[in-house]
Amino acid sequence: MVTSFISALDNNMQAFFILGTNRELARTELTSVIGDVKPVVDTEDVLIVDDFDGNLGSVHTKLGGTIKTGVIYASVKTQDELIDAIAGLAPTLREMDGKFKFGISVYTGGHRGKLTALRAQTQRVGIKIKQKLKENGQSVRLVTSKIPVLSSVIVTKQKLLERGVEFCVFPMADEILIGVTESVQDFEEWGERDFERPKRDAKRGMLPPKLARMMVNMASGNPETDTLLDPFCGVGTVLTEAMELGYKHLIGSDIDEIAVDATRENVAWEKKRTDNSVEPQMITVRAQDLATFLAPHSVDRIVAELHLGKPRTGDEGREELEERLEELVAMYTESFRAFAGIVAKGATLVLAVPAYVVDGSVIPAGVVDRAKMFGFELIPYEDVETTSMGALRYGRRGQMVLRDIYRFKKV
Repeated sequence: MVTSFISALDNNMQAFFILGTNRELARTELTSVIGDVKPVVDTEDVLIVDDFDGNLGSVHTKLGGTIKTGVIYASVKTQDELIDAIAGLAPTLREMDGKFKFGISVYTGGHRGKLTALRAQTQRVGIKIKQKLKENGQSVRLVTSKIPVLSSVIVTKQKLLERGVEFCVFPMADEILIGVTESVQDFEEWGERDFERPKRDAKRGMLPPKLARMMVNMASGNPETDTLLDPFCGVGTVLTEAMELGYKHLIGSDIDEIAVDATRENVAWEKKRTDNSVEPQMITVRAQDLATFLAPHSVDRIVAELHLGKPRTGDEGREELEERLEELVAMYTESFRAFAGIVAKGATLVLAVPAYVVDGSVIPAGVVDRAKMFGFELIPYEDVETTSMGALRYGRRGQMVLRDIYRFKKV
C-alpha cells in the first residue's frame, strides 16, 4: 500500500534535511533559521519534519551545515511497493522527454536493521525501477555511487535536480518514506568562499566559512536592523558570511593591524564577487578596549572565534595546556567586561572558544561562569547533545584544538 503525502499544490508538507558531519551544530543552525519543528525522524544525519511551509531552496541557501533538502512524497511498506511507487512518481515529477536520469540514496529512518537491508538492495531496487520505466518506452539512466548515498557533487554534476530526480529513501520500523531532493549544498560556491578568498591564514587556525555561517545563523539576528560585531575578526570570515546573509550593519575589530587589513581585503573581494555594497566598520583595538570606540548598547549580536592561544605542537603536557587556558580565560573575562558595556539588553553572543586535546581527553575553557559575572546567561541548546559545560563541540579526529560553541544572552 502506497500512502501519498502531498500534491503539487500543498503548502504544508513533510520536509527532510540531510545534515552535515557535525549534526548537533547543523540541527541547531537549522532550527535557528526555520523555528520550532515537529520531528518525524530525528536521528544521525536526518531530520524529517511535519508541516513545513517554507521554501526549501531559499532556506537552504542560508545554511552552512545542511547538505540536502527535500520533500516526502509517499510511504510504503515493502521493497516491491517502493519500486512501484518510485516508478509511478517519476513521470509526475519531471518532463520525460529525452533520457531520464534518476538515483536513489538510502538514509536512516531510525531503524538500523532495515537501513542495512535496504542499502544492500539499492542496486537491485534501482534496476527494477529502471526496467519498469523502460517498459513504458522511456529512455532511462540509473545514476549510482560507490557509497549508499549520492553526494552533492554527483547530484549536481549529473543534473538530477534539473533533468532528473534523486529519490531519498528512509526505512523506518514499520514503513519506508520516499522523498525527492529539492536542493543540495553548492560545493563549488563553498569551495570558492574557502579557498579563493585573497587572504587566508592557516597558521592562525582560520574559522571555516561553513562554521562561521552556522554561528551567524545561530545568533538569530535581524540582518536589516541589528548590528553584528566580530571583535576577533582575523581574516574576516564571520563578517563576509554575515554579508552573505544580508546584514547591513557590521563591525569588525582585532588587535592585529595585519588581520584588520586582511579582513578589509576579503570584504572587498566579497563585495566585488557578490555585488554587495555593505562596508563594515573596521577598528584596530583589543577586544577589552572596545568600549572606548563603541557607544553603550549599540551592538545587538556578537559572533566570534575568540583567540585560540599559541599554535599547538603536540608536545605539551596537561599542566602546560591548563595554564595556557587559564591565561586565555583571563583575557576572555576582560572581553566579557567590555562586551557588557556595548551590547543592548537581550543581545545574543555566539562564541567559539578552544578546547585542548591531550592524552585522549579534552580540556575545555571555563568561560560560562566568567560570562555570568557580567550579565551573560548561557542559552541552553535544545534537542541536541552538548558538552558537560553546555557547548556544541566542533572538530575532526586528530585535531589538537577543538572549538566549543557557546551561546549567551545579555540579561
